[in-house]
Amino acid sequence: MPPSRPPVRRRLPGGLLRAGWLAPLGLLLLALLLAWGARLLYAEREQHYRHIIESSLAAINQLQVRSVASWRQRRLGEAEALSSDAVLARAVALWQQQPTPVRQERLRERLAGLVEHMQYAAAYLVDLEGRLLLDPQGVAGGSLPQAERAALEQALALGQAQATELQQHARFAFPYVALVAPLYDESGPVGALWLVLDARVALYPLLQAWPGGSRTSAASMLLRRQGDEVLFLSPLRQQAVPPASLRLNLWRSPDAPVVRAAQGARGTLYGHNHQGTAVLASAGAVPGTSWLLVSEIDAAEAFAEIRYGGWLSLTLYVSLSMLLLGTLATLWQRRAWRRERGFKERVQEQMRWLEAAQRAASVGYFVYDAERKLFTMSDMANTIFGLPLESDMTLRQWIEMLDGQDREPMLQAHARAIAEHRPLRVQYRIHPQGGLPLRWVEVRAEFGDGKGSPRSRMTGTVQDITERRQAELQLEHYRAALEAQVRIDPLTRLANRMALDEHMAQEWERAQRGAAPLALLMIDVDRFKAYNDHYGHVAGDRCLQSVARALALDSGRAGDLVARYGGEEFAVLLPGADEAQALAVAERLRLAVRALGLEHAAGAGEDGIVTVSVGVASVLPHQLAQPPAGAGMDAAQVLLRRADAALYRAKRCGRDQSMLYGPHCDNELHAPAGQVDGENV
Repeated sequence: MPPSRPPVRRRLPGGLLRAGWLAPLGLLLLALLLAWGARLLYAEREQHYRHIIESSLAAINQLQVRSVASWRQRRLGEAEALSSDAVLARAVALWQQQPTPVRQERLRERLAGLVEHMQYAAAYLVDLEGRLLLDPQGVAGGSLPQAERAALEQALALGQAQATELQQHARFAFPYVALVAPLYDESGPVGALWLVLDARVALYPLLQAWPGGSRTSAASMLLRRQGDEVLFLSPLRQQAVPPASLRLNLWRSPDAPVVRAAQGARGTLYGHNHQGTAVLASAGAVPGTSWLLVSEIDAAEAFAEIRYGGWLSLTLYVSLSMLLLGTLATLWQRRAWRRERGFKERVQEQMRWLEAAQRAASVGYFVYDAERKLFTMSDMANTIFGLPLESDMTLRQWIEMLDGQDREPMLQAHARAIAEHRPLRVQYRIHPQGGLPLRWVEVRAEFGDGKGSPRSRMTGTVQDITERRQAELQLEHYRAALEAQVRIDPLTRLANRMALDEHMAQEWERAQRGAAPLALLMIDVDRFKAYNDHYGHVAGDRCLQSVARALALDSGRAGDLVARYGGEEFAVLLPGADEAQALAVAERLRLAVRALGLEHAAGAGEDGIVTVSVGVASVLPHQLAQPPAGAGMDAAQVLLRRADAALYRAKRCGRDQSMLYGPHCDNELHAPAGQVDGENV
């Protein structure tokens, strides 16, 4: 009997079975590659949005740091100007030598002027031992607090004004920052000014300007390290906690951004705030102080959009995994002759999932044939360009869809990439076909040659980034709005003192280079204190708003700047105006205020209406490059002092008039106090 041999029919199923395992294994590898690619795409997008959010928060923090530092430096500059006021120091010395009522009244009025016009909460004259001598109401009693006493000693030792930390004292019902300005005459120090700034009015509003009103958890805080604790110097948003009452121990809250900032960390920080909420923060230090400024936002709110995208990616991956398991179960049960057909169906399904992933990410792909000048496009790429599905795009069609501003740069960029065989990554605007709105797209492509073909090819992806660009433009708008808000007076909506100082410095340099004149008008509402006392502060605010509108509407020329200088005082900067032109503008503005016909029953004028007095000064900066010796001011402040002296002369000569600066105006600044229509000047 011949030996039996294994039948062929037994080996074939085994071979078919092994071949059947290759298809599911290949599909499994393909699914893993798709999941890995989707994960990489999501990670890149997440990193991009995270970078935008972190950069935005850091920009806001640095802007507020500069705003606080500029505010403090400006206030120190004002104190330095008072310290250099030889007239004031001489008046203090004379009063100390012979304290007559007239001399005391002049000093009291000067202190009252600091409170009314420069927005100080309180102003005191103190002696060299720190005893309080005078305040705006008259003779004062008591002595400086300990912090201000130390600042006085340092100011006398260094010969310059000093600022204290943000603090609270039983004398005042609010947190404040104090300035101590020493006063000197020819014989030496004669006393000092103690100037008090209400932090609620002068400092805290600088921290409240935050772009993007929907950010309900966004806040900026001033703080200082005090031993092993972090002391909060500003009020916390949406919390009834008074400033300087909340403290955090450095060792009990090690991951809190404010604690890490107190330990020296700067820039972007992640952690939990004092309430245990996960936050994203940016920390910076205010130059010249021990203050730290931390801006933070709830991390859940900041990254809500990123997490939503993550859930979508997870859903796609789970769906793909379930589809793969179902396919494997089907392949296990079917015979070999059905396996090839099942494999084709699965490949088609995977391609549909790939198209869905491209649509979710707004990404399409293309191949550009440089010799045929033809783009072969995916369905998503055709959708982005507004073309029918499964169609090609010619080079002419692409050029016609380019925005006019981007057309020439993009043609040059594509030509260089093809000529130099280098990668291409560009962003530009298109006007899709079919009347669709303008879109921003990002193109990434690599150069290569088709197999067996001499034609040059560019293969790449195109992504619709319109929403991202709109978000970036909106962020730029918020940043610009915040910069502008810092330089606007909130009551009159005119430029404030900071904007006036910056504009004056720029125009001074421009006038020096062009050998052109520069003029300044100082405008003061006559008897405004009597108006406030008679009609009340609400009516007083409306009066200032009406005067501000009249000045802004009648200022005349482009380039002129109308600003609120402080209190009821306004300033108008007139580039290129000589004395005659400036005086003409002053008269026009004075008459415009009179034309308002605002009732002023408490005034001494015959008409019984609100009027203004105007001081006019015009200089040639190229002929006045340096201030007079010993003046204690920079060159631009000479113009401000002359306009102020002319305003003082207009007040003494009867008010409701425009006065051009002359040497007689300087004499008025040194004249003894007198009466004008029954009111001290």
